[in-house]
Formats: sequence, C-alpha cells, structure tokens
Amino acid sequence: MSDATLPQTSEAVTSSDPSAVRRAARYAAYIFWLMFIINFLNYLDRWIFTGLSPIIQQDLRLDESQLGLLASAFLVVYTLVALPLGFVADRRSRKGIVGLGATIWSLATVFTGLVRNFPALLGVRALLGIGEGSYYPAGTPMLAAQFPPSRRATVLARWSVGALIGAAVGFLLAAPFSSPNAWRFAFFFTGVPGLIFAFLIWRTREKIRHDEDPTVEPPRGEGRSALGQFRSYLRIPTVRVLVAMHACGFFALTAITSFLPIYLTGAYGKIVPKYVNGDVVGTQPGEFAQAGLSAGLIPILAGGLVLIGGIAGNLYGGALANRLSRRTSRARVLTPGLGFLLAAPCVLIALGAPYVLRAVPAYANASDSTRVMVGVAVFAVFALGGAFFLNLYSGPGSAALLDVVPPKERGAAGGTVLTLEHLLGDIYAAALVGALAKIFSQAFGGEQIGLALLLTCPAVLVISGIIGIRGSRHYAGDVAALGSSADALLGAKPLAV
Repeated sequence: MSDATLPQTSEAVTSSDPSAVRRAARYAAYIFWLMFIINFLNYLDRWIFTGLSPIIQQDLRLDESQLGLLASAFLVVYTLVALPLGFVADRRSRKGIVGLGATIWSLATVFTGLVRNFPALLGVRALLGIGEGSYYPAGTPMLAAQFPPSRRATVLARWSVGALIGAAVGFLLAAPFSSPNAWRFAFFFTGVPGLIFAFLIWRTREKIRHDEDPTVEPPRGEGRSALGQFRSYLRIPTVRVLVAMHACGFFALTAITSFLPIYLTGAYGKIVPKYVNGDVVGTQPGEFAQAGLSAGLIPILAGGLVLIGGIAGNLYGGALANRLSRRTSRARVLTPGLGFLLAAPCVLIALGAPYVLRAVPAYANASDSTRVMVGVAVFAVFALGGAFFLNLYSGPGSAALLDVVPPKERGAAGGTVLTLEHLLGDIYAAALVGALAKIFSQAFGGEQIGLALLLTCPAVLVISGIIGIRGSRHYAGDVAALGSSADALLGAKPLAV
C-alpha cells in the first residue's frame, strides 16, 4: 500500500472463554441474518410496486409523469427523514429506529392495496419513504458493530444481497398478480411479514462498536451539535467523494429501475399504453401484438436480470475490493468507481438496441417472433452486465464510509451521506425522466421512456465513475487520520455467516 502510512493492526479484545467467543459469533450471525431478511423485505415492499406498475398505470390511468412523481415523492421523504433519524439512532437506539421503520413501511405497503386514485397513492408512497429512510443510517452501524473492520466490506456486500433478492422477488412476485383485479392483494401479502421482524429486531441487544474499532472520540467542541457533526463529515475528502459518486450513480439506478417494466412493455410488449398528447387514455396492441412479451412475463424478465446480475455484482464487489486492497489502499472507493464507469456502455447498448436494430435490414425484414427474440436477447445480455457493474458499489462503498467516521457517529454520518446522495442525485431522477418521456411522447407520439433514459443515464454513469476513480486517492489518508488499524483497508479474512 502506497497511499498512506497506516497504524499497525491491533489485537482484538476477545474473551478467554472459548464458549463466550462462540456465543458472540453465533449472535453476530443471528444479527446478520435478521438484518438480511429485513433488508429483503425493505426492497420487496418497495419494488413489487415497480413490478406491478404497468398494471397499476392502466388501472388508475397514470402517465409516465405521474409514475415519476410517485418514485420521487418516495425518495424525497426517504431522503429528508434519513438525516434526523441517523442522528437519533446514535443518541437513542439504532435497533429501535430500525424496528420503527420496518413497522411504518410494512403498514404503508398494506395501505397501498387500498388506494383508488393518484393523490391517495402519492400519500402512501411518501409514507413508505418515512419507514425505509431509517434503515440504512441505523442498520449499517448495527452490522458494523458485530464484525471487525477487515470483514466489513464482505459483510455489507452480503447484506446488500438481501436488497437485490427483495427487488428481484418484488418483480417476480408481480407476475401472478398482474391483472386489474389482483394487483391489490400483492401488497397485503408482502406487507405483513415486516411487522414480525420489526418485533424481533426490537428484542436484540444494542452494541455501539466492535472491539477492533478505534476508540477515538470527536475533538472537544466538535460534533456535539448536529450542525457541527454535519460539517465535520463534509471536511472528510472520502465522504465528499462518496456523496458525489453515489449521487450520479443513484440517478441512473433510480431512473432505470423505476421505468424498467414500462420500458420493456413499450419496446417488446403485446399490449402497450395508448397515448393522446402524451397522456395515457387506455391500452392498445403493441408492435408485437402476437409475438411480444405478456404482462406477466415482463416483471419475470426484469426480476430475473436484477436477481442474477445484482447478486453477482454485490458479492463480487466485496471480493474485488478485497483483492484490489492487496495492491492499493484505494480499493474500497476505487471499486465502486470502476463499476459505475463500466456500467455506462452496458446501459447504453441495452436501452439503445431497439433504435439501432430497426435500422438493420435483416432485422427489419424478419418475422415478429425473430425480432422479439433478438431484441430481448440483446437487452438481456447487456442489462445483465449493467446490473452486475451497477451493484459493485454497495459493500465497498458502505464499508469505506464506516471506516472514515467515528464508530459512535456512524448513524449520523450514514444519515448525512444518504440524505446528500439522494438530494443531489435521485430524488428528482424519476420525475425528470418521466417528464422528458412525456415531452418526447407529445413530440413524436407513442411511449418514449427509452429515449429519455438514453439521453440521461449513460452520461451520469460516466461522471460517477470518473469521480470515484479520481477521488479514491483520499481514502487511505482518511482512514489513517481516524486512527483505524490497517485491517480497515483489508478484507482477506473469510467470513462465516
């Protein structure tokens, strides 16, 4: 490692009683799996709505602009509550904030099945943001306290897999509920389990830091007020790099995932929305009315790509950061930057394929079934690559943040970073892309979400990658400044959970 001189690894404080060590390891594993399942339910409740969005759009007569507003309303509330709840979690109870959030978002999911119009749906999706906004700033410190710094990237990468599985199952579970008379029952089915796990997390034991974490306290007069803490985090170069990199990356992630079923419906579906002056007035047969994808198959395709590519990317992201850390101390910030940069061409090709293929004579003259098969195959290959690279960031990026802030302030730091990332990045992403799609629809006719995504997402992913790669040089110095051991930069130790 060449970027900074790091303090030597200190001996972990462990019990002389082997049985106590085993009990602590089992309890850490229990906390991990409990948090994994809650993370799964978090994203299941969020993304089953996206999987059902074509049916909800048709049933409630929503246009892309309104769908974008729903996604942005969730993110605005999610973002605004993350900051104060992160500070509260450090001062009160991290497990209490996680449990309260799970309760609120589970109830909001159930209420989604009862709405009858756009204003009610908007209110319920905003309520969902209140519950889910608590989870990251309070949840990641809970996990960090159970495992040593050297294992943190791997732990958080594996924990993040729960989110990908939840998102994928949300898409997949939408398939049997994809009809105007059935979609409401999906939210009743998925909302209730969260209440059970909210109770279980309330019953866990609170732990602030791991024995191998630095015992550094904030300097006198620094960080005692919320404003002072906020300023202290922004003075850390790695924090600023993570905020900027994730803001751009999250813009693309949110825009793509919010409209993925809508995009597939318009590009390859049998039945597509009917537009008049950019407004949805019903449905009509699509370009591939006989050979296209059915309403039930579209969420399965989207969910399968999210599941396979996302899980592979999450797991490989932690492993890649560990491998790179043997060569450079920049690894935990460098890995997300590389992921976002490599995702850009995959996204460009996956979304742009229909526009290019129509100009190829062999494709244009082929049968409908052949055109659908070729188009979906091209989309699937490059979308799978995009999902893989877009998810390299999760474990290493989260670990990098926890490595450069005091253990007792990880909730507040997580809430600060999460708020800034979403404020600067994706709270407006879906609304902006939806509004662009409506403008293009009015100008060119039909559904134009693909064009809106093409003009925005690849470019911001390139910017995100450049920020991460160039900004990774600050990480080692920030770790050393906090007084962490060299293990904060390493992740070679195997983890059994």
